[in-house]
Amino acid sequence: MDANGKIHFGGIKLLTGGSCLVTSSPGSEFRLGSQVTGPLAENRLNLTFLTHVAGDRTAFCTARAMGEGTQAFLQNLAGSQDVFQHQPDIALLAVYPHNKSPGNIAAFIKSLAASKAKIIGLASSLSALTVILEERRKVRILDHIFQNFRFTSFATTSEFLAAQEFPEEYVRKAVATYQERVIKVYYVLPQPDLDLWALSIPTTAVLGEFADTLRRFADLELTIPFLIGIPRLDAEDFLVAFSTARAPEAGDQGRSIRRLLQDHIPGLRPMRFTPVAGIFLHGPHFGDRYGIAHTLVEGLERAHVTILAMSCTISSISVIIRQQELAPALLVLSKRFEGPVSGVLS
Repeated sequence: MDANGKIHFGGIKLLTGGSCLVTSSPGSEFRLGSQVTGPLAENRLNLTFLTHVAGDRTAFCTARAMGEGTQAFLQNLAGSQDVFQHQPDIALLAVYPHNKSPGNIAAFIKSLAASKAKIIGLASSLSALTVILEERRKVRILDHIFQNFRFTSFATTSEFLAAQEFPEEYVRKAVATYQERVIKVYYVLPQPDLDLWALSIPTTAVLGEFADTLRRFADLELTIPFLIGIPRLDAEDFLVAFSTARAPEAGDQGRSIRRLLQDHIPGLRPMRFTPVAGIFLHGPHFGDRYGIAHTLVEGLERAHVTILAMSCTISSISVIIRQQELAPALLVLSKRFEGPVSGVLS
């Protein structure tokens, strides 16, 4: 944090011209691979963003021109016209890198809440903090981001937006047509001994209170290696799932976390899953080619590994699974992704 109280981040990225689709997926019959990622991969649709919570909700973003057609295609495949909700004209805003610090994540969410803009999606990966927003509200959100964060190359919203105005011939949508038999990634990071929390916030208007709760996690010496937020587009509630990691010498802090959440947002009923493990992949091609998320999803589903929650954003995939399934998950992923497997992530 600098002398003005601003948190320093290395970079900020804005992608406009997108569409977001959200589906509710209650029950055990829903299959992420066969009903979402598989059909998208078969149709060579690039994903800029994907979040999923088992038994509840899935959201993904693609190019604006593909939004309505993708919605119709997936609804026809599902045999229902009410499965997927479509939000056109969205933008993706990401800041990076960050260190899983509750304070950094809380400050980012607090800035979003202060803007009072509609939040369509949220994800925190090892590489970036990402929000999906209405494109027409980008200036409002950027102004709040620049009030609280300092970036290496830009000091204000106007400076940043001016740098985005490239000549038309340089603005190209990356559509990859190649396939790698084994996808190359920079690294695969497993992290066991996590807790996974899931809760439904009644309205995004209380995201600020949720951010205040996350800030208090620093007092418990917790880090947050995974966090996603998925709305229901026709309602106010906002589903949040996040994982917490504690110091090796710390005891069970579940009661303290639950108390903090309920003290800041009365009536909240958080669900806890423990122990779980995270697997985090980072690679150069996730944002510019189709099928990578499906490669991971299909592999884990074939190995009967349950995906409790996952996100795919910018250049990272994060997946949360049952801890006892970590070894078979790493085995199947080693056949689909080529990259060094790190030791336990701290």
